[in-house]
Amino acid sequence: MLDFGAVALEWNTMLVQLIVFLPVLLFYAFVIYAIAKALSFMKTKIQLDRERNQKLDELIESQRRTQK
Repeated sequence: MLDFGAVALEWNTMLVQLIVFLPVLLFYAFVIYAIAKALSFMKTKIQLDRERNQKLDELIESQRRTQK
């Protein structure tokens, strides 16, 4: 037992608090990780979509030139 005068902490109480707090902390860490990965994925997807649209525009323009 840790004795701080009026407040005494027992190891069992601290262990229970750690067991209750740890899953919540892990859940928040997972949520932050998932959000970061989703943002990274969306940034890459937007860049690739822009490149694809540019290539499609070039292809359409090339088709128009060959038809004339």
